Amino acid sequence: MLSVKIKKLLVLIIAVFLIGSIQSQTDPVKEDLGRLNRPTTSQRAEVSQKIGISFIKVNYGRPNVKNRKIFGGLLQYGKIWRLGADYQTILDLQNEYIIQTDTIPKGKYALYAIPNKDKWTIIFNTDTNGWGQYTYKEENNVFKFEVERQDSPEFTETFTIGFMNTSMNNGELFIQWEDSRVRLPITIGKKHREEIEKNFTTALGLNERRVGYKYYLVSEYLFIEEKDYKKALAYIQKSIDTGNTAFYTHYLKGEILFAMGNKSAAVAAAREAQKNLFKGFSNPEWEHKIEKAIVDWGK
Repeated sequence: MLSVKIKKLLVLIIAVFLIGSIQSQTDPVKEDLGRLNRPTTSQRAEVSQKIGISFIKVNYGRPNVKNRKIFGGLLQYGKIWRLGADYQTILDLQNEYIIQTDTIPKGKYALYAIPNKDKWTIIFNTDTNGWGQYTYKEENNVFKFEVERQDSPEFTETFTIGFMNTSMNNGELFIQWEDSRVRLPITIGKKHREEIEKNFTTALGLNERRVGYKYYLVSEYLFIEEKDYKKALAYIQKSIDTGNTAFYTHYLKGEILFAMGNKSAAVAAAREAQKNLFKGFSNPEWEHKIEKAIVDWGK
């Protein structure tokens, strides 16, 4: 009697297994499409930009206009949009950044948008595993940004996300399609900035070759990005004192001194740069640049 029960149980288990197998093979949602590699109508793309000492990446689908009216037509004003095509557009912040005035922690976010005639709302959402706006849930939103809609400089057939106006610590993320463009300003966050400063301390503490050039790089950063002229001057002097007497080192010293209002010392530094300009070699571009600085800084 016991053996009959066991047999029935085995038959039941096998039946459940077979039904599950058939369902998983016929259900298009569960079907493993990873083995099917074919071009798509809205090809995926990934764009990457270094801002600060880390990268920002965006992975997104790129639909085409195809003679359609996009904004106010295919995409209705005031309605949520996946900001691309197919599955979510994913923003990968590999460090802390500030977007507009909000500090955004390191991590991955799904991007959505609500386009309108004059302004768009850009939404950061924590659910990065869904399928466009069909799985969008408002409760997963963590940041919202209002941005002005602008005319794009040219008609854009293929939906494009990219970066523009980038510098050491800043940049803009732009979104462009058809005749529209919006931009999000980005700068490094407090933790990101602290990481940069910690890196300086660590790197400069190592007793190794080219330490003079490292002092130069730190000085250049402090001068251009932080506008900390006092620290920048101290580091450029350390660079010179450790043997980095290249023309560009003296020229940077001159730029810093001029920014601090010390014109005579700036001109003296420029003359040192002139003396050290590629000894024995000609470089008309730098020759002109230094000569012009001597005149301008001496006024």
